[in-house]
Amino acid sequence: MWYLQIDILVRLLIACALMIVLSGISRLLFKRDFSPYALLPVSLATIALVSWQLAAFSAAYVLVTFILTRILNKLKRTRRVFFVIFCLICTVPFFYGRLGEFFPALPKILTLVGIAYSMLKAIDALYFVYYTQMNISFLCYANYMLFFPTFTSGPIFRYRDFLRVFENPVPLDYERFVYCVKRFIRGMFKKMVVLYFVTALFNHLLEIEPHWYISLAVVVLSYLFLFFDLSGYSDIAIAVGSVMGYTVPENFRKPWAAASFTQFWRNWHITLSDWVREHIFVVLNGKRLGRFMSFIVGFLTMYVMEMWHGFTLPYVVGGIYNGLCLGLENLFGLTRADKRKMKKPVYVMRCIIVNLLFAFNTLLFTVTPQQFFAIMRGFITL
Repeated sequence: MWYLQIDILVRLLIACALMIVLSGISRLLFKRDFSPYALLPVSLATIALVSWQLAAFSAAYVLVTFILTRILNKLKRTRRVFFVIFCLICTVPFFYGRLGEFFPALPKILTLVGIAYSMLKAIDALYFVYYTQMNISFLCYANYMLFFPTFTSGPIFRYRDFLRVFENPVPLDYERFVYCVKRFIRGMFKKMVVLYFVTALFNHLLEIEPHWYISLAVVVLSYLFLFFDLSGYSDIAIAVGSVMGYTVPENFRKPWAAASFTQFWRNWHITLSDWVREHIFVVLNGKRLGRFMSFIVGFLTMYVMEMWHGFTLPYVVGGIYNGLCLGLENLFGLTRADKRKMKKPVYVMRCIIVNLLFAFNTLLFTVTPQQFFAIMRGFITL
């Protein structure tokens, strides 16, 4: 992650400290928190210190998408059509950036770091305007889009959630400060310490002659690598955002305790899964479709989520794999897995199966194709 570079991390923490000081002083002197008004220039300055081209593009993207929300709210008869068109317009920079994966010679006229997250936030704002028919303020929207703790990575703020806290950030007290410091340390520990040992053991096992127990250990370590990597940066973002008064949503919540893929995706990369479920699955499946159509919708939902990460072959295969896992679960009615209504051995076994199946999927992103097939051969080597 960009903010784990030492110089950038220092700037991030300085920006965070400035926001805390401003919030405290304004609450003390004026009985009101003025930090929301300073958040926008602080976020832009923080991004500009990383890349002024990125800051320029981000400002332009915010301005254009904000105009789209205002136009949408004024439309009546053609509202639905333009809602779809405007959502597609928000995706243009994203797809332009993805085309570079197929056409390396394509001019890199834009600095698109974080565009995948910005696109989702812009579309969510359009959904908010479309369904609530409310205008949104430019200051709130710009801060929502450029909020520096979550700018290039998750968790993904929803506009309605950001709106609730923007005008009245949570005051920083001793307990909240201690919690945020502990959360920040935990995230850095995952990223800088735990991942080091997981990666070292993972690479060591890849060099050993594969047997079933070696291959199984590699699969488990691949799962742990992604978990600690993703949850580590989420901890850092949550800590930095929360210490400034913005309650950043959780992104991981004990995914290993999920006894179905439906539950798993509600506990793994939660904000992305929730976004995809609400903006795609619920829209397509809102009419209580039958099991076959639920299979199709579940498959498409997971495929879209994987394509959001990238258009390369591993993501294509991962989309098909995860889509089949969730789609087949919908088809056979296995989505409900209430721990209270299941015998403990059955519940534990289902949790192991779900997480192990997902762990196989992580190999697509942590090993080469040659290593992948060697690991698979290890399972038949007794």
